[in-house]
Order: sequence, then C-alpha cells, then structure tokens
Amino acid sequence: MNATHRPCCWLVLVYSLGILTGHFLPVALLNWLWITSAIVILFFFYPKTWPIYAGVFCLGAALVHVAHPPAMDALLDWRMQLQQSLYHYLDSQEAGTLSAIVLGDRGNIPKEINMVFRHTGTGHILVIAGLHMAMMVAMVIFVLKLVRIPRQWQAGFSILLIFTYALLTGGSVPVIRAAFMAAVILASSGIELEIDALNSLSFAALVLLLMDASNLFDTSFQLSFAAVAAIIILYAPLERRLSFFPKWLAGALSVSTAAWIGITPLQIWHFGTIAPVALVANLFIVPLLDITVALALTLALAGLFLPPVAWALAGCLKVIFNLMVVAAFWFSTIPYGYIQLWHTNSFRPPT
Repeated sequence: MNATHRPCCWLVLVYSLGILTGHFLPVALLNWLWITSAIVILFFFYPKTWPIYAGVFCLGAALVHVAHPPAMDALLDWRMQLQQSLYHYLDSQEAGTLSAIVLGDRGNIPKEINMVFRHTGTGHILVIAGLHMAMMVAMVIFVLKLVRIPRQWQAGFSILLIFTYALLTGGSVPVIRAAFMAAVILASSGIELEIDALNSLSFAALVLLLMDASNLFDTSFQLSFAAVAAIIILYAPLERRLSFFPKWLAGALSVSTAAWIGITPLQIWHFGTIAPVALVANLFIVPLLDITVALALTLALAGLFLPPVAWALAGCLKVIFNLMVVAAFWFSTIPYGYIQLWHTNSFRPPT
C-alpha cells in the first residue's frame, strides 16, 4: 500500500453513506464501534483496500450517534460512578475540577480556579483534548506492553478505548478531534506506515465538519485545530532556532510557543484577550497536568474496585493537583501576563 496516497473523495463518499445508514438503521452506537474495531484489527492482518472502506463506513454509522446521541445508559452510569469515586476520595473543589479534566463535566469547576487558569492562558487543561488523550493512550499501551500483546493488537485495543473514552466524556469537539488524530496515528504505526500528522488533523476536521457543518463557527473547534496545526507546522523551525537550549527545554518551549502563536489571533478575535504569560506558564503546568491526569484516571477506577489503593492515590493526587493550582495562581499575579484588550462577541454564522 502506498503510504502517501489517500483517495479522499472515495473515503468521503463511503463515510457519508455510513452516516446516512447509521442515522436511519436502528443499530446501537457501541455495536457500530465494536464492528469498526474488529475491521481495524482485521486490516492489521489483511492489509487490503476493502477493510479500509468498510471501517470508514461503520465509523460513519457510529459517529452519527455522537451528533444525535441515542440512549447510552451504560456509559452514562459508568461516568457517574467514576465521578462519585472522585468525590468520595477528594474534596468538592478538587473533585469538581478533576471531573472536568478527566471526565468532561465542567459544571462544577470553582469560579476562582476557572478564572486563574484562563488568566494564565492555560484554560485548555480544563477541557479534555489532545494532552489528556495522549496520556490515556500512553497508559493503555504501557499496560498492554507489560502483558506482551503484539503491536497490532495494542493499536486496535487503544483505538477502541480511545473512542469509548471520547463518548464517555461527552464527545465534545476537542475530544473527537483528538480521538481521530490518535486513531489515525495508532493505525498507521500499527501497520508501519509513515505518519502524516497534518493529514491526520485534516481528516479529523473533515469528519467533524461532515457531522455538523456549523462546527466551523464553533470557538472550541477553531481554537483546538489552530493550536494543533500551529504545533505541527511551527514546532520543527522553532526547535531549530532554540537549539542553544537543552533539548528537552527547546522542545517544551517550541510546543508552548507554537500553540500560543496559533490560538492568540483567535483569542483576540473571540474574547479580546491576550495572555503572554502562557508561554512560560505552560512549561510548568502541563507536566503537572500529565501526572494529574494519570493519577485521577487511576483513582477513579481504583475507587470502584480497590479502596485501599484509592486512598493512597488520593493523597498523591492532592499534592500534585494543588501544586498545579498554586503554580497557576502565582502566574496569574504577574503584571501584564493577561491583558483584556476589549470586550467582544464571538462570530456566529448568519441565520
């Protein structure tokens, strides 16, 4: 198979037919996802063209339910149990914020914490997106490697869990974008094809716009894709120009700067704000976020099955989470770190 040739026109056609089929055929969402995952695994061992189209068709049939959710009592009940686990082992402010970070429930974030992260340009950590998805994938692959599952099966199971997690957390635009990008990259690595990050991002954008064309005017859609596109395009040039720093610091600065360049014009347009302090704040807060997400997900699961382990995890999580919040509070006090240029309303498409 040619790694650079992708017949997008046929994929869009097949995908659209899948959407129509899923909309009119009364088959449950999770069944479509299981079929899609089975076809992905089949493709790893039988890399022909038709499994690709079959998988895209079933994926379209599944994801139409994200735009028009059916009854998903099992996932909703599980999400509620995970939330209750967090609230049982943490105080209400910690649990409310962590429910947003790992489960997508933003209804109970304390106003002060929400404002502090916004004023440091790190509000993205309160929305499940690429960082959170990458951490979850890393955890899953780490566990699967411990039990010596073949690489193809690692990718297949990871893709299934990614979309299950995306739906569990509400299926928002940043989550679905991250899920599609991760799925394409995992599938490519599973069959040892060259990974094209910009193409993966474009595919995710295409899928979301096919699901709902009005996503183009959604602020979350614009910020999410602008940040990732900027990182993909600008990371390498920035890293070369920062090569006088240690490699780890040059990489972190390149990611932070690229994302800031990508989203700042949109932040000014939609909110009339600019946050220069985000360039530095992300260097400290994002590593703490990685640890927080890993601990919070593990705590939520351990709380259901292993209470003694959950209490130990809760103690570690409290330290890391509060350290992250304190860092955000400190950065928010830096003069001119957050500037309100003017008050503005987000653009909306004409009706």
